Amino acid sequence: MRFLVLTARRIESRQSGYDLRVAHLCAQLPGEVHLVVAPLQPAGDARPGLPVEGVFDSVEELGPLRGERTAPRRHLRTSNSHFLETTRPVAFARACARLAEIVRERAITHVVVFGGDAAELAATLDGPPVLLDVCDSKTLTASRARTGGRRRARGVHRVRTLLDVARKRRTESRYTRTFDVVTAISDADARAVEGSGPGLVHTLPNGLDEAYLQPLRTAGTRRGVVFWGNQAFGPNREALRFFVEEVFRPRLRDAGVELCVVGADAPDWLVELAAEEPLITLTGYVEDLPAIVSRYPIMVNPMCTGSGLKNKVLEAFGLGLVVVSTPLGVEAVPQARDGRHLACADHGESFADTVLALLDDAPRRDRLRRAAHDLVQRHYRWDAVGEVWRRLLDATTPGDGITALAPAPRSRPATRESTRATADRLGVG
Repeated sequence: MRFLVLTARRIESRQSGYDLRVAHLCAQLPGEVHLVVAPLQPAGDARPGLPVEGVFDSVEELGPLRGERTAPRRHLRTSNSHFLETTRPVAFARACARLAEIVRERAITHVVVFGGDAAELAATLDGPPVLLDVCDSKTLTASRARTGGRRRARGVHRVRTLLDVARKRRTESRYTRTFDVVTAISDADARAVEGSGPGLVHTLPNGLDEAYLQPLRTAGTRRGVVFWGNQAFGPNREALRFFVEEVFRPRLRDAGVELCVVGADAPDWLVELAAEEPLITLTGYVEDLPAIVSRYPIMVNPMCTGSGLKNKVLEAFGLGLVVVSTPLGVEAVPQARDGRHLACADHGESFADTVLALLDDAPRRDRLRRAAHDLVQRHYRWDAVGEVWRRLLDATTPGDGITALAPAPRSRPATRESTRATADRLGVG
């Protein structure tokens, strides 16, 4: 097999769940793997850190798809299915022409697309079967940001937000008619993408790096909790503000509970608070995450918005930390049970009470962390996820005998004119 892997960004950052997912799933592909990056914006300097040597047989980066002047008619669209073709026709046609060349030159047998940002390009390819890994549903993320955020949109901004959700929903609802196989990171994301066509999107969770699958560590002894993640990510910022304002400051601080926040791009309000509050520690980005977070017995996951699978939960399970989470924060880990593998709480007072009770109950913490550690060892190894992944890919190969996963025939979305005709008219390709 020869795979063309299409992404909308470089695969390079250990802090990005998307980058980690792409790298690990591509490492499971049985054959040549050729990565093509089609960036939406001009790419900045490379940020090495995620080792991908040996994963990709070649890497090619196309010109930015949003480098030309934006056409005003973008405001009239009802979905994002043809956003790039409509607003950046030259760059879009050039990228499509190059992708078609790569398919021919390298005799590609399968195309794998990661994320909806590159889906529009992949929809123009004829020949090899195309698997789209949606990762997180943009519809679900946007709708939860609208209804679950701490600051509700009003007036014109509210109308724009509603329109944005509607466009994303229409776009994602067409994926199962456009691509041979569609996957998502959780059942909730799959349902959001499916819309009115249930059962057409397959759930493919993340796995864990081997660093988090070692024998159970000694439990942390500090009287405190830890949170980690990229704080430039909106749902992480919402989670931290909820935890600090409704859990830590009114209830945990007076009980002498420490809060350690690990990750880059801490918001200004948190940096200012940490400068005045001795119980709050901000580490910034750290190379050795296990060494820092394992000092604490509890990881908090107070997610209020967002979608997808929170890698931090699986990492905490693997490292032997007890997880206290909102129900939303663990919806993508269906095997995890409240009271058996973790503790759930859905508002500030109950969250604080749960943390305090666990800090004072070492035997209960030990039961939870052992059960959670066993859970990830059995279900969330990348080689186990890879078996499902390869079976889905095999289902797109004629004569494989896997009829249960066989995709429906593709129905390419109608366009005003073919991409090839657009390329010819613009003198591209």
